[in-house]
Amino acid sequence: MRVAIIGIRGVPANYGGLEECAEEVGARLAKRGHEVLVYCRRGSYDDSVGEYRGMRRIVLPSIETKAADTYSHSMLAMLHVLRQKPDVMLAFNPGIASLCVIPKLAGIPIALNPDGFDWRREKWGRVAKSFIHVSARLCGRLSDQMVMDAASVRDYYNEAFNCRPPAVYIPNGTAIEPVEHSSVPAAETDAVLRSYQVEKDEYVLFLSRHVPENSCEYVLEAFGKLDCNLKLLFGGTGAYGGEYAEHLRRRFESERVLFPGPIYDQEQVKVLHHNCRFVVHGNQPGGTSLGLLKAIGLGTCVLTLDTTDNAYVVGDAGCIYKLNVDDLREKMQELVDNPAVVADKRRRAVRRAEEEYRWEIVADKYEAVLSGLAAGGRRTQRRAS
Repeated sequence: MRVAIIGIRGVPANYGGLEECAEEVGARLAKRGHEVLVYCRRGSYDDSVGEYRGMRRIVLPSIETKAADTYSHSMLAMLHVLRQKPDVMLAFNPGIASLCVIPKLAGIPIALNPDGFDWRREKWGRVAKSFIHVSARLCGRLSDQMVMDAASVRDYYNEAFNCRPPAVYIPNGTAIEPVEHSSVPAAETDAVLRSYQVEKDEYVLFLSRHVPENSCEYVLEAFGKLDCNLKLLFGGTGAYGGEYAEHLRRRFESERVLFPGPIYDQEQVKVLHHNCRFVVHGNQPGGTSLGLLKAIGLGTCVLTLDTTDNAYVVGDAGCIYKLNVDDLREKMQELVDNPAVVADKRRRAVRRAEEEYRWEIVADKYEAVLSGLAAGGRRTQRRAS
């Protein structure tokens, strides 16, 4: 089966959850003998690299603005893919739904993952939100199968947009590597902690994009009211100029609140999760956060915002807080003061990740959907000929 992946920045994943899902699923499909083509934006990685983890990288340009980046690159990809004649396409992002008419007219079946309620994200202006919402309505009509990473998003699309066939739920996944099975040598662990100016169990970790929808100011204000000597390692970066991220840095940076910038090195990410007191997470939009999944897969105690999807992901393996500074401060203080609770949540986190979020399980489900669409497409082509 030849699979084309479109709608992401590319592989290797160095931006967000969609990219990581595409990489982890695509690499496993390639390992199983499928041919995987991934459309990558120019400059997202070394453009001279033609293959990564068994996947073929096809690099195309884009209009590098917040509004046009994804759409312009995806339009070029949709036209280019016609010459590649894939058996099936896996697309990400609701904003590109209208473009799916191009491969659809060519008889290429499409599975589309719209990444939750993207039109609710604060980074978009009113016009962009309206466009994405209209595009979301088109998803169920112009794709052959909708795939949702959260049950709540699946139910919303099926009820509000009358998807036919009904959208299916396939969770995102995560690698499972608790601290006792860490692949990072002790000397390297010590060096990483020193480089970030933190010590084992003496810091709280936040590692998300610095955008309002990730509850950044709530986290920073609540931490400032804690009665403790811990540090807050506030990792991540802004987007499209980063004005909001710079505002946060100017307002909150101190000896105890550290802004290390984006952290892409996955060995460093492991070390920082394994050695923090706990992770605080604040993703507000619907959908399953890969950052949250990563935290539980690494056996971290997680304190996450009380949304339907975040609460489902952590189950009894984490703690939740309401979206207000006082409740978040109180929940943080409880974890600061109760190391036994933290240790228990770490154990539960690993068990929760193993039950539902191993990437092999996720890849099995994507493979079944894509294989079914590809087989259906081949049958249609034979009838047409």
